[in-house]
Amino acid sequence: MSAILRGLGVTLADVIVHVTLLLSFAVCSTYGGCTFPEGWTGSWFQSGFPGLIAINSTHIFSKGECSETESYDKFLLYDRSDDCYRCMVIHEKHRYVLQYKETYCSPKDSLASICESISGDAPLYSMFRKEPRPEPQPCPFHPAPFTFTYSRGSGDCANPPSRAEACTDDSRLLLRYMACPDVPGTESNVEELVCLATWKEGSTRYLVGQISQVQRRNSIASDEDTYRCFIYKGQHNDKWMTYNIAQSGDATCNGLSSPIDGSRTMKLTNSDDEHNRCHFPAWIVEHHKWFSLDHTHQYHFTTKNATLKIMNVDGSEEEKRLVCHSILEQKEKKYIKLVAHVTKGCESGHVCLSFHRREGNVLELRSGTSLWDAATDACADTGDHHYITLITTTLTPMRCPIVGRYTIVDSLADRRRRRQQLTIESGESGAAAAECVAGDYTRAELGCGNSQDTIEFQSDCATTVYTCYGSWSEGGTGFLIAAPVARASSHPRTFCFMYTYHTNNDTAAAGGAARILSLSAVAARCSRTVRPGRDGDKAYNLTSNGTCEQSSKYNSYAARAAPAAILLTSLAAWALLAR
Repeated sequence: MSAILRGLGVTLADVIVHVTLLLSFAVCSTYGGCTFPEGWTGSWFQSGFPGLIAINSTHIFSKGECSETESYDKFLLYDRSDDCYRCMVIHEKHRYVLQYKETYCSPKDSLASICESISGDAPLYSMFRKEPRPEPQPCPFHPAPFTFTYSRGSGDCANPPSRAEACTDDSRLLLRYMACPDVPGTESNVEELVCLATWKEGSTRYLVGQISQVQRRNSIASDEDTYRCFIYKGQHNDKWMTYNIAQSGDATCNGLSSPIDGSRTMKLTNSDDEHNRCHFPAWIVEHHKWFSLDHTHQYHFTTKNATLKIMNVDGSEEEKRLVCHSILEQKEKKYIKLVAHVTKGCESGHVCLSFHRREGNVLELRSGTSLWDAATDACADTGDHHYITLITTTLTPMRCPIVGRYTIVDSLADRRRRRQQLTIESGESGAAAAECVAGDYTRAELGCGNSQDTIEFQSDCATTVYTCYGSWSEGGTGFLIAAPVARASSHPRTFCFMYTYHTNNDTAAAGGAARILSLSAVAARCSRTVRPGRDGDKAYNLTSNGTCEQSSKYNSYAARAAPAAILLTSLAAWALLAR
């Protein structure tokens, strides 16, 4: 058989494929058959139906097997369990929404004959995709925030006004309902709307979304409680935007005929176009992307320089969005104080911000820690603020603010090693190794290179070199941005060095060196609470050995004098041996 097939130029696999196709054709010719669109495959929720409805290429489970189709929306389904046929007219409104009408199951007849029995007022059913899990889409209501009135059929609740606020994710909207004392049936409530699907029929626009109760997040809500259908219409002019919205009373699209007639109706009016209030200055947004000192967060200015997006580089945190609201104070290209509207998730409010332009491509952001509903309250807050140091990816080396050669008399690593030695006995080699590993340096050269833009920490077995990128002083404390020369390019590590000078009373009384340079390095930000020489990731106390030039001359003289000293010592030794 194989030899015959080879002689005909075909393989056994070819024969099997052709036989399978012939059998399939014979079955379809005998029993009929059709397939549903590939995009319908999955699990679907339908109000009132127990469980989920599963659809594959040939079956709608609980309805039947696809037997015949016409015009891409009419399907004749065969129900084997009851040996009967039903017509389903299915319309795909959105890839996540199917709507259909159907007949009762009846004996075998043509598709046209059975489908004719569907009347115009037959029930319309809606199915919403559950699996594969749908991706939410941007809500059609913008620009938020809005104030809104609402009605449940007992009159409009307008005073106090309710509020709709944007979330960081454009597919979510936070609805804050207020209770109106003069309108029965109204109550204070907070709901979160997640938008899933929108479509248009003529001039009518539809939305399907899921609603969750923010104040009762731990409660278990069924799909019947969360799926809702909306009809909406927007109107706008140059100054404002309004939306009339009608919401269904259950997890269907039934009972909706216009945007002013539904189980609940709302009228949204944008209350504040934040983007038209103010813009971040050019000296900040000349670099659209900034990074925190430790490169864990990115600060991205967008939307015509009015919006700042803060995101975790590894995506582990939800994005925070700040929109410039009003500028309170500014100094040309150096300082600005402003109020911003902040949104993180669906939490929002106003915060006070100030930006300081430091030397080099370095900014400092001072931010309030509290969110305020009213913009006027944000900068009136005298509570806690914290500093955030921002840098660009294109830092330029600059002259170091501290110049000279120093001896390190005390360090944080040295103090830690001494504490360890109180409990751990180690030999001389072990102590030396610990010194190198811990970076327990003995001397430092600050700004002594040719370009005066480097700092070197040295020990007998290791040297670490930092490049200076910018500095400033504040309240008697100096701040220096520097990064080690040898570091992984995929994860640069930049430090803020904080330093002060002070008098050592003990050494001054003994006539010794009275000036101590205290220095600390922190990787996170230029903190105002770190005590130089005592706290931080690294901390050193140093005494001066003179300027770079003085120390160089001394070292050069010592190097020239060393051979002569050795010769004199040798001659003296020979003289002693000759006696």
